[in-house]
Amino acid sequence: MPNALSRGLFNLFFGARRKAYASLPGPAPGLLGNLGDFLAAPPWDVCARYGRTYGGVTLIWMGPSPALVLNDAALIEEVLETRRLEFEKGNIGEQIRHSTTDDTPFIAKQAEDWSRKHAMDPLAQPWTPAWEAAQVGPLQAAVAESVEALLREPSIDLAPALRKLTFDAFCVATVGEKLPTSVYDDFMLLAAAADARIQAKLPLKFVSPPKGFAAAKERFYGLFAEKLRAARAAPNPHRVDLMSWTLREMPELDDTVHAHLLGGFFFGGVFSSSTTLVGAFHQLQKFPEAEARLAAEAAPLTNAPLTLERLREAPWAEAVAYEALRILPAVRIFLRTPSAETRLAGVTWPAGTMLMISNQHLHRDPSHWTNPEVFDPARWLDGGAEKNPLGSGHFFPFGRGPRACVAGSFAMVYLRTALMTLASQVQVHVDSTEPFEEGFFFGVVLPKGVTAKLRSRTSGNVQSFIRARSSPAAESA
Repeated sequence: MPNALSRGLFNLFFGARRKAYASLPGPAPGLLGNLGDFLAAPPWDVCARYGRTYGGVTLIWMGPSPALVLNDAALIEEVLETRRLEFEKGNIGEQIRHSTTDDTPFIAKQAEDWSRKHAMDPLAQPWTPAWEAAQVGPLQAAVAESVEALLREPSIDLAPALRKLTFDAFCVATVGEKLPTSVYDDFMLLAAAADARIQAKLPLKFVSPPKGFAAAKERFYGLFAEKLRAARAAPNPHRVDLMSWTLREMPELDDTVHAHLLGGFFFGGVFSSSTTLVGAFHQLQKFPEAEARLAAEAAPLTNAPLTLERLREAPWAEAVAYEALRILPAVRIFLRTPSAETRLAGVTWPAGTMLMISNQHLHRDPSHWTNPEVFDPARWLDGGAEKNPLGSGHFFPFGRGPRACVAGSFAMVYLRTALMTLASQVQVHVDSTEPFEEGFFFGVVLPKGVTAKLRSRTSGNVQSFIRARSSPAAESA
């Protein structure tokens, strides 16, 4: 908390501005407002702490400007759903536009062309669920191949290892094949350039792109343009990757736009999906019974290729994915700004006011969840998932409303497939179950220092667990 002098100086210079917001609770501002809180701890932890301390609405000051932290499910629904046309995503578009492209609906303005761009997105089509279903087998094969390579490593840093594994799997889903490591390197350079702008303390005009940025961007998106030209020249009706499926269903889609959307797919999901997998295996290490149950459920995968139908028969894998998304969501703050003066939480806010929407507190709200700090996948069984569907008041890891992550459904297919495939092949032995350090990269929480060893799974270990679970003693437990 700012000291008395700092609080006094803030009141001296900006005290008159506080009167309009006197009805709202919040921490006392100092000369720099409440910026000190965000410099001392990760912003998602600060927003969650505000929720516990001040309730669903917290007034804060970013220097002399008022801002609002929302931990209230009903108000979040207003901003992200019922009144969504009144709010924009803030400056995220300017921060990442140089690394992505203007064709992605993610950074489109709500009041301008978001609807048009969203309508062109292959991930928002009536046929998208059929494409997702067709990816289960290819994703399984891609993950299995990557695991075989990781098994040769004595120890791995789990976050970058699963990020590359996820990137390779996404390549198979988008263009039907893994791509050279150089493509991944270009992708990471573009992401690092965007991250530098996201985290910049200076005006963006003073943030220079890294060396080789322009060439990397040209190569990255150019590769997808080349793949499209080849696919148009030799169409294959049997290919199930997103590029081929889109060419069949949307042949009129401009190839440049199509290439940009394919490239943007990676920025939208690689970091968040791999972070979720890290969190899942870190928590599974803390709860061996949950890990063993996942292994037992995954064991039959060795008998036949995985399909969406078989995936639906694996409720524990889905529960593990949901619980990882609940307790350690990769994206924990969603930013919005009113595009014009608006009234919210009983107060009138000027256009451009920062609204910080937090899900961490609601995901662990003790008034809603039983033992909210405990990783307990069983909470999602027997109707638990129906009580808290994705995008609902206390569970929105992908956001809420029409502008929630358009690939959220695919992400769930991928997470369940990856969990099942990994668990069928290896035990992921995490070296420490202590809370890991959380950094920040490209708008996503980044686990740091989570090292692990992959141990090849033997069928005997899995079968012994199956027998133990099916014994009369286990059934009566």
